[in-house]
Amino acid sequence: LQRCKGLDLARWTAASGESERDMAHRFLRARKGNVDAAYTMLAADVEWRVENDLDLLPAKPVSEVAGVDEETLWDYFPAWHQGFDRQGRPVLYTAYGNCEVDTLCARGSSVERLLMYHVYQQEQCVRLLASQSASLGRRVGTFFFVVDAKGWGLRLWTRKAMSFIKGMADIDGAHYPERLGQMYVINCPRALVWTYRVISSWVDPATAHKIQLLGGPSEWQHLLSQHVDAAELCSVYGGKAPPPFDAHKMAGFTASGQPMTTVTVGARSDFRLLVDVPEGGFLTWCYTTESHDVKFGVYFAAEGQTPAPGKSECVVAVQKHKAEGTEVVDTMRDCRGGTYLLYWDNHYSLLTQKVVSYRIEVGDRPQESDVPPPEGA
Repeated sequence: LQRCKGLDLARWTAASGESERDMAHRFLRARKGNVDAAYTMLAADVEWRVENDLDLLPAKPVSEVAGVDEETLWDYFPAWHQGFDRQGRPVLYTAYGNCEVDTLCARGSSVERLLMYHVYQQEQCVRLLASQSASLGRRVGTFFFVVDAKGWGLRLWTRKAMSFIKGMADIDGAHYPERLGQMYVINCPRALVWTYRVISSWVDPATAHKIQLLGGPSEWQHLLSQHVDAAELCSVYGGKAPPPFDAHKMAGFTASGQPMTTVTVGARSDFRLLVDVPEGGFLTWCYTTESHDVKFGVYFAAEGQTPAPGKSECVVAVQKHKAEGTEVVDTMRDCRGGTYLLYWDNHYSLLTQKVVSYRIEVGDRPQESDVPPPEGA
């Protein structure tokens, strides 16, 4: 700490709420107790902060920092803070399946500006740590991070996206060490598990140890509930706190904001789902595939009977829909009371299985604010 006196750490600890000793120790932990390496790292961080006037950054308009307006960022880079975990750490969310770096660049941003927007977010979060520490009367120095990969595909793994992700890893490693408490990457498609081998090489091993890749809700819902109280957890992920956005805009979610169920439909096979619908009620389905398309149709049978393909009335013709990386959504209104069979057909594929994520909504009558319009409407 004596060596740090010439770095004017007080200028930077004012916003974070940590003491100069806390800041110095954080960098010391990041360098495994090596004093010389920690000092070099901290001095470089202070120089970077001065060069970029980071104490002034949080007051700037988002559009000035990112080069696009907030609505566009919500559409193509949704990230937000909502609630605190049981340790008092802020819970941060990113809908990674909606992060389209190339689209943002085409609309006026750039990789460099998006990286500065990431810094802007980090500085806002650091201030959040300070306010939480003051509120609890004890030091809170790390975040709990949920990254939702639902809807992510290799189409998003572009050169600009790679540059952006590596840039974030470099910035966080050099300037925000020891800030990550835990990260769950949920709803991971197989393609992301493969690309994570590349991403993890950009991250400090100690940080990588705090990151866990998880599949569908059966793998992560119980973990989130262990860490975050239901009143604090976003309803999109099984909690009771309403999301601060239109959930139906997120990849893998319907207008209700509830997560989808994921199933694997084997080659030369099908997946069948029976749904009871009341007389005059509605039936809404929403589904997407991880890769490739799959045939879909709906059959109907009166109450007391079980519908079956080829034997029951087909009310929605079985045919292929473009579902890879996008959602197929439709609603049947004023339904006849009885049982409906939602049928995903992959018999035509000799070798390729299909990973399908779906959600079904049934009710007495559709509520226009809750039920998404038919595709193409």
